[in-house]
Amino acid sequence: MRQTLVRFAAAFGLLLVAATVVHAQVTVTLPSTSQTTTLTATVAEQANVTVPTAVTFAVADIASSTAATAASVSATSVVLSSALKQLRVSLQANAASFTPPSGAITWSASDVTWNAASWTNATGVGGTLSNAAYNTVATCTAGAGSCNTSGLVFTLGANPNIVRSGNYTLVVTWKFESI
Repeated sequence: MRQTLVRFAAAFGLLLVAATVVHAQVTVTLPSTSQTTTLTATVAEQANVTVPTAVTFAVADIASSTAATAASVSATSVVLSSALKQLRVSLQANAASFTPPSGAITWSASDVTWNAASWTNATGVGGTLSNAAYNTVATCTAGAGSCNTSGLVFTLGANPNIVRSGNYTLVVTWKFESI
């Protein structure tokens, strides 16, 4: 009885598959150009982005703020879901403070600020680095296929409590999103 049931289920399954295939078939008189197929390219929101791999603060005086060399940021081949959408560029620290070479005194993420840089096809926004939230660096113009700057200047605030020389490091994450 069980074998009969299995055979019946297999035969019924083949009948369903065959019915589906038959449904897609049509007889045409040759030559024929009556059949069409729709090809669909599904394009995700996207952009080709470039960010600095490193920003260096050459601190000559711990009691004074130190500006880094201007950095370049760009987004090209921007594709968004509508012409009204904009690309927002934001930044967040991956930790609350810089990792010091030794000792416990260091800079906090919020000691880093940036200018409201002049952008092509975007509006720059001055800001302060945070490890708790992404803060906006720029918002690209709606419908723009690209936006960029070569004038983004990061500044490290003064910290007269620093007592060790060496490299203090902090990793940051860039966020590119459509809004």
